[in-house]
Amino acid sequence: MRIRLSDNVKVNVVFDVAEDSTTQIAPLLFISLIENAFKHGISGEENDVISITIREVQGEKVICDIRNSYHPKNEQDQSGSGIGLQQVRKRMDLLYPKAYSWKIYVSEENLYCSTLIIFLNYDAN
Repeated sequence: MRIRLSDNVKVNVVFDVAEDSTTQIAPLLFISLIENAFKHGISGEENDVISITIREVQGEKVICDIRNSYHPKNEQDQSGSGIGLQQVRKRMDLLYPKAYSWKIYVSEENLYCSTLIIFLNYDAN
């Protein structure tokens, strides 16, 4: 994606996972969140930022933190209906019931933030 973007978009990607990690999570779990950052976080006219951090706290949790420039949609914008985020929530409920936390908010710096935490070794009983 960096090749396709103009110079006024800063992309920062951090993967903080131990080389010998054996933690497994469902495939393509974060793809909708990453796609949304590129779809909705770039205005084409302003200096924009996309920051993607995926890190593991060994044996405790996996954290996916995505932040991007916030450009609220106007009434004419038909670029998305929120279905992707609903599907992520349903998938999390099925795969990790009661073993995840997901916060979505707009920061004081006008960044759209999505922080998804999967708690490992969670006992639902």
